[in-house]
Amino acid sequence: MSIVLLGGTEDPQIRRVATALEARGATSHVLDTACFPERDRLAMSEGGARHLGRLLEAPHAVYVRGLACHPLMPSLAQLFDEHPRRVLSAMEEKRALLESLLLIWQAQGARLVNSPEANAQHSRKLYQLALLQRAGLPVPPWLATNDAPALREHLANWGSAVYKPLAGGATVRRVTGEDLAPDRLEQLAAAPVLFQKCITGVSVRAYVAGDRVVAAAEIHSEELDYRRAEGAVATTRLSASENAMALLAAHTCRMPFTGVDFIRSAEGTWLLECNPSPMFAVFEEKTGLDVAGPLADLLIAAT
Repeated sequence: MSIVLLGGTEDPQIRRVATALEARGATSHVLDTACFPERDRLAMSEGGARHLGRLLEAPHAVYVRGLACHPLMPSLAQLFDEHPRRVLSAMEEKRALLESLLLIWQAQGARLVNSPEANAQHSRKLYQLALLQRAGLPVPPWLATNDAPALREHLANWGSAVYKPLAGGATVRRVTGEDLAPDRLEQLAAAPVLFQKCITGVSVRAYVAGDRVVAAAEIHSEELDYRRAEGAVATTRLSASENAMALLAAHTCRMPFTGVDFIRSAEGTWLLECNPSPMFAVFEEKTGLDVAGPLADLLIAAT
């Protein structure tokens, strides 16, 4: 049985999964992407991959928590300010090696949880929204644009809206009158933005592992985006339709493991997104629910 965990050894999710695997009698090998390449050694050739001098046999399953190769990571802030081109080049090379390794393992039969293609949806939000809509799932109306007149037209139909980056990395904000001032709208010319009709209600996070929803909770907050000020987290039971929506969304996005975000509103339940690498350690602490265990079971089932 060979299971690789791809992510930082200090990442709470990696640690929780490693513990859950050990409790089930399974061993795992952590490839610490947070330390590579500065403090970690990895070599690839036609003979396979070696990590810290140890030959890595083609695994049966890989939990891909993160590649840690975004040039704007906080840990790279000072170096990026001083040597931006160097950081950009280094992170591209790091991504090329790690994604190639994952794809080689996938071609050899390993189950990736989740694949590079699925993980790329974090920065391809429009693609994911289109996938979900084609599957018939209720996604709030959206517009990605750098065209101010197009935005005004949609706002007139929506009434109120929120905005977020197309590639992720920042929280959701409500469109205000200040955002519609001419000087603010002129900034759209510099980069497109993702806008969506504002849906008010209660946020729900549901975790899918394999073919079942393994945990779900309502997340209450005074903020529009609960990540800015998370309040009470209360376990909840999904309705039959919500359960079916979560499973269909995970399948549609080709994510064996995902965190599915909903909004329960007066108009019904709306699907916001599928997170390809969701955090769950704090969620487990606040709810007492087990996410790492079902994820460990999913990895073991692939062996």
